[in-house]
Parts: sequence; C-alpha cells; structure tokens
Amino acid sequence: MAIMLESGLIWYKHYFMFCDDIIEKLDKPPYWIIDLAVTSYNKDAERIVNTYAFSEPFEAFEDSLFDLHIGCLFLRYERREMSWSAFLKASGHFADGYQAMKQDCGFFYDMLNLYEDNEYSADLEFRQAEILRKDFKEEIEEARWLYAPFVYYFRKYVLSQKGQSEA
Repeated sequence: MAIMLESGLIWYKHYFMFCDDIIEKLDKPPYWIIDLAVTSYNKDAERIVNTYAFSEPFEAFEDSLFDLHIGCLFLRYERREMSWSAFLKASGHFADGYQAMKQDCGFFYDMLNLYEDNEYSADLEFRQAEILRKDFKEEIEEARWLYAPFVYYFRKYVLSQKGQSEA
C-alpha cells in the first residue's frame, strides 16, 4: 500500500472505503487505519502507512519491493495517467535513489534520451514499453494484483459521492 501511495497509483478515493470496511468489520481496528480513514493528503497517507510498515514486526522493505514501484508507475502509464516520457522520468528519478533495483537510473534515462531524440516516436515507445513489460513482468503483475481491490473501493467511493451530490 505504501508503494502504491508513493507511486501515485492510489490516493484517498481508493483507500477511504477500504478503511471504512476494516473499521466496520473489526471491534478494535488498528489505529493507523483509523488515522488513514480521515486523511486525504497523499503525503500524510504515505507517512501513516510507512510508519506502520517500518514498525515491528515489519521494520524494512525487501530490496525487491523497490522494483514494485516501477510496476506501479507502469500501471499508471498503461491507464494513460502519465505519458511515456513522464513514466521514464519518474522511473529514472526513483531508481536514482536506490542501488538494489533491477535497472539503474541510467537505463530509464537512456530510454528517455533515445525517445526524445526520436521525436517521441510511437513505434519506439511501443518497443521500449515491451522491454519494460518483460524486464518488470513480475512487478507489473504484482502491482496489478495489489491494485485490483483498490479499483473496487475507488468505484465504490465515486458512486457514493455521486449519490450524495444527486441527493
């Protein structure tokens, strides 16, 4: 959840109803869920989830989870939330901060430079996206699997807001 928040794949419209469901189902819901349920600012939500994620017994992410961030960004690209150049910039920027990734920042920045030098060629974009799909196949699939329940909660939230505005 922290990685999906940090990558921008999910935001409050995805997690409000998720938190509400947990709060309703548990006699004593975790404090962080209650805190998250009333937080709409994404940076605060990241802080809440990361505080929980880095506390005992979790304490640290496995290095492989950093690649999941790229998988989440790729889903945003597939959903047309970001352009190919924005995806490459964001991936390069993220990879620049971590050593333990499948691909270093140069991989993404080299692709971006080539893409820009070829005047944002749709054919090159397609070929580069296929390379990323293969290199990050497991992370993209994991991101897709983790994201699926939040799509449900996003739609539930949007419908509830639509119903309130029509009343």
